[in-house]
Amino acid sequence: MTHRSRSGGPQKKRGTGAKQTHTRKLHHPPPPPPEEPPSPPPESANPLPPSLESGPYNPPDSEILALLHRALHETLSSDEFVPTVQRIKGLLRDKKWLDVFCGTEGVLESYAGRWVPSRACCFRELMGHLVQGVFTGQEGDLEIAMGKLGLEDVDEVGEEDGDDEDDEEGDQAEDDVQSEDEQEAPKTVNELSQSSGHADTIDAESVPRPTHHILSLGGGAGSELLSTSALIRSVLISQPHSTQRPNFTWTGIDIGNWHKVLRKIEDAVRVDWKIDEDLLKVEYIKGDLVASTTEPLPDASRRPDIAHREAAKPIDLSEIMVAKAPKLITLLFTLTELLSQSRPRTLSLLSNITKHTPSGGLFLIVDSASDISEFSLGAEGRKWPIWMIVDAVLYQGGKGGWEKVREEDSRWFRFPEGVGAGWTVKLENTRYWYRLYRRV
Repeated sequence: MTHRSRSGGPQKKRGTGAKQTHTRKLHHPPPPPPEEPPSPPPESANPLPPSLESGPYNPPDSEILALLHRALHETLSSDEFVPTVQRIKGLLRDKKWLDVFCGTEGVLESYAGRWVPSRACCFRELMGHLVQGVFTGQEGDLEIAMGKLGLEDVDEVGEEDGDDEDDEEGDQAEDDVQSEDEQEAPKTVNELSQSSGHADTIDAESVPRPTHHILSLGGGAGSELLSTSALIRSVLISQPHSTQRPNFTWTGIDIGNWHKVLRKIEDAVRVDWKIDEDLLKVEYIKGDLVASTTEPLPDASRRPDIAHREAAKPIDLSEIMVAKAPKLITLLFTLTELLSQSRPRTLSLLSNITKHTPSGGLFLIVDSASDISEFSLGAEGRKWPIWMIVDAVLYQGGKGGWEKVREEDSRWFRFPEGVGAGWTVKLENTRYWYRLYRRV
């Protein structure tokens, strides 16, 4: 039974062939490659702190709302305010933008009373994170806010990280040279002020301040003006004697008759926050951003609802940008409306902005993160979010003339608990996306 099978069958015949001289290989599948750690997201994609964790701000949101309430008190206390807001909501839901923004002064002021409070506070919070250096005049603040901490000046890093050992002889030689330089150097501003009998103060008039131009496209309702003023007020509070603080011009361009609304907000800002015209000059231009300068104006007689008002004229944006080279351009909750009116002309507008923005200029785009900001493209009609279209047009993978500084595809602004509770209508939270570009 030695050579029989286990079942008791015939003896097993041994093979007479050549003996196997090698070990049989087992064909196991190769081991999976080691997993590589995921690459970190780009610095521009790092989200900002949530809005409720970003404060406290000075002036606080409650103070911004109080100022706006005083500016628009007559409208907010009117019996027609709430019904008008409901009509506006219906028009916006149907994407009848021009019926709202080319409406009567009562419609425009009611719109401002409902939508400006949350958006002004939202824009102040966002710009305070992203472009604070525009308002303080300190480039270091701007670099930190942009997340560019790895780009410090080499000389500054060398001074901080250099050898700390003391060389008494070297120090003494440097002191001798420094004393000679001090004797021969011309008087500084401090020395001039001391010789004039003002040892403790610097004559601010002797130090020229730069002027930062801010251009707000679609900024007629006042959210951009109010948020800009709040950031300027914050600098005045935190740095009352700063010699680096710039002066500002704010230019808003929109299609409607927003002059009176903006004047009321501007007057309240100047009285409550002590921001005079030397510090902030305000200009509003009524014009159609996507109108062609070569086509005739529309016939108002065909639109009975706007026949009694002057039609918005085309504007020469390039001339405006050349006259006042903008440090910051904002396009806030406006891009959806422009694309709805004319996609080709809106793309032409973005191209014009690219062409006339100086190197280093900032372009902040913000819009709703809801499905209202999606557009169908291509033969299949697939819907794309606007921020993806903007990236394709401006950024182009780094080849479009803009550097993408910071981005978020969805972000919430929320009021702190209790803030705005006494407003005539409910002030809702805002979900939005944003892109901050810098011209290369």
